[in-house]
Amino acid sequence: MHVPEEIRAEAAALIDHHALGLWKPNDADRRAAVALFRFLETGQPLTGEQLRSVLAHAEPSDGATERLLQLLRMTAALLDDTSAAESPAGRDAVDHVCLLLDALALSRPADH
Repeated sequence: MHVPEEIRAEAAALIDHHALGLWKPNDADRRAAVALFRFLETGQPLTGEQLRSVLAHAEPSDGATERLLQLLRMTAALLDDTSAAESPAGRDAVDHVCLLLDALALSRPADH
């Protein structure tokens, strides 16, 4: 299974789509990202439990938003597997997800 590599690739693709303006996060995307970003600002490491808590409150989605939610689900599962999460590939994948969350949390709403 190549879950860390898949997570990293999907996070990188969403970062690129966002940077190129091909994907404008909607309010639900931004709320989820802001909730996780605020947690990350505390200096605590991201956990599967934290991701699942945000996902439990996420709104129904479609398109790129569903890709984001699926990415967060995969990341939560990765973080539950300590040995995989602590591997170099796992840390790189989580770092990419955190970069994506930062970009989304700091982005302007789609209608601006």
